[in-house]
Amino acid sequence: MRYKGIICLILGIGGSIVSCNDDWDEHYSRNGSIPEVSLMDMILNDSQLTKFSQILMKTGADSLLTSTQTYTVWAPVDEALSSVDMDDEAALQRMVKNHIARYSNSSATEVGKSIYMLDGKVMSYESADVFNGISIVQKDILAQNGILHKLNDTIPYRYNFWEYISTQENYSKIYDFINQFSEKIYVSGGSNKKDSVFKDYNRLLQNYYYGIGWIHDEDSVYTMILPDNEAWDKAYEQVSPYFKVYNADEAVADSITKVQTGQAIVYGLTFGGRITDPGSADTLVTVTGNVIRSTKDYFAGYRQELASNGLMFLADGNLHLDDTCVWNQPIIVEGEDLDRRLVTASGTSAYVRDVDGTSVVKGISENSYLEVSGSSLNPGVTFDIPNVLATKYDIYVDFVPPAIDGNSRATEKTCLSYKMKVEQENGRTKYENRQGKNDEELIVGGDSVGDVYMKTVKVWSAYQFPTSDFYDAMWYLDEGNADKVNEISPKTTLEIKTNVTNAELNVKYVRRFRIDRIRFVPAKNN
Repeated sequence: MRYKGIICLILGIGGSIVSCNDDWDEHYSRNGSIPEVSLMDMILNDSQLTKFSQILMKTGADSLLTSTQTYTVWAPVDEALSSVDMDDEAALQRMVKNHIARYSNSSATEVGKSIYMLDGKVMSYESADVFNGISIVQKDILAQNGILHKLNDTIPYRYNFWEYISTQENYSKIYDFINQFSEKIYVSGGSNKKDSVFKDYNRLLQNYYYGIGWIHDEDSVYTMILPDNEAWDKAYEQVSPYFKVYNADEAVADSITKVQTGQAIVYGLTFGGRITDPGSADTLVTVTGNVIRSTKDYFAGYRQELASNGLMFLADGNLHLDDTCVWNQPIIVEGEDLDRRLVTASGTSAYVRDVDGTSVVKGISENSYLEVSGSSLNPGVTFDIPNVLATKYDIYVDFVPPAIDGNSRATEKTCLSYKMKVEQENGRTKYENRQGKNDEELIVGGDSVGDVYMKTVKVWSAYQFPTSDFYDAMWYLDEGNADKVNEISPKTTLEIKTNVTNAELNVKYVRRFRIDRIRFVPAKNN
């Protein structure tokens, strides 16, 4: 489609094929031939384009417009350029690339059709007389190497998100954080080594699973919250305590905290598509899959500005954060998860049981649970608890009632004990225990033949973890850590074990229980 202007030009010369627009065809037939003058010469000789011609020469773009390649130029008249700073070379370069496109793009181009400017920005005709919101005062002026249109104003330069944070000093902190993951990667050309190249890559932006979005790409449209430096600092102060880690080398510990805190912040900033009124949505999902529910509060007070690839919501001095929607989420360990479970007590039998829609017990997570039993000794299992943060959790265990195995076992009960391993601020290990015969919450089982309801035990309330034991996405994506992934051993574990004496066995209690899942839920009002 972008060659349509070239096709029209050929049709106008030959006159033997139907043109793409009657007016455009008539224009060519009146003129008869294309002037043997370049776009640059045409601009130099136009008294209304004196300022624009100076800008073209200052930026070196004049060589483009004298070449044999085909371009379309939308040139602002002198009155529109009266306030331009001729000493700001970066701004002049942006302006020039924002007003020139490759190929011929006449005013007969389809309204709304994407036209890619030299800077990659996507623009279009709104009518034959309006281009990207700017009125055309003279159109379709033919040159040997393209088409010239004259505009009554400059086309506003719209930054994409990446350009904005990389050029605005007040947004340097979010830029510096993201940019630290920029690198050159080698792309093999296969058998033809000449086709092999190095290309720019940033895994925090571009990774399919963990990237926050191609915010540098003009063809990718997003809605993004951008915190200025003050807002970033306040957010860092709020979030960083969650990622307090122990490491014998304090510099390493600080570095880990900085990287993990930054990720926690940026993972709540980017949303797919152009969302003009995000606060009116019931929920919004970030590019990384986090569900934001209090959308009105989440976007309150931000300034909205257009980006070339979406909408920016500028957070001046303060960033609204939703911890339990983004970084401080519940940790769920399924009882049947073999990767998280270790049989630790001698004489323990542990079997995964599956259920279907005919089960008398409803609400079993993932339709599977773990049955743990023993006879001569108290059986027990230990679960690894991954990605614990330095915050408070309410710790729950969900049990499947014994009625799952029929009426004959529906009323059996057992007494349990819990032991949790926790890393302290100095790196040492502490064990928390909960056990005893007088604690009713340690007794689980069925109350009657008809008791088919899941049982939830709150083992600890608002338990404060001193340190974080978290492995972030950027760590996993670092090729230097590939050999370490299988060596990860969570520092937090939870052992669940029966506490039944031989005298109590099969009289008062059984040595059997059924675990659906373990849940570490962020405590409210942390």
